[in-house]
Amino acid sequence: MSSISSTLDSGQQGLITKNLPANRFELELEFLQSLASPAYLHHLATQGYFQDKSFLLFLKYLRYWKQPEYAKYITYPHCFYFLDLLCENETFRKEMVHIPFRDFVHQQQFYNWQYRSRVLYGIGVEKEDREDTAKEALNTEPIANTKP
Repeated sequence: MSSISSTLDSGQQGLITKNLPANRFELELEFLQSLASPAYLHHLATQGYFQDKSFLLFLKYLRYWKQPEYAKYITYPHCFYFLDLLCENETFRKEMVHIPFRDFVHQQQFYNWQYRSRVLYGIGVEKEDREDTAKEALNTEPIANTKP
């Protein structure tokens, strides 16, 4: 809001403040996190929102959520990645209309989650693979093997 408020005079700022809902924080948080869903992005694309300049300005406004004091409330951090793509990549906005592209994005999102789970938690891999993955992630020597 600081970038917007710096371009407005005090009368305009007062008008904007009066028109904002009391639960703006919750509304913006919920909407922003919904951007982590490729299915929802597809819905927005098919409804023509990505051609609406005022909607694109609203998406740019939402980037302030990336600041640590706001980002700590985010449960689905992929929303930031998609927010950046929506703001900066016209091709991405145009392609989200197509179901195969939506499915591709969803598949890539799943692979990213799967990879992060393996690296961070070692879920779904054997113990030896976890040690190898941890070694690669930390770029350190593995813990000595205690097997006889």
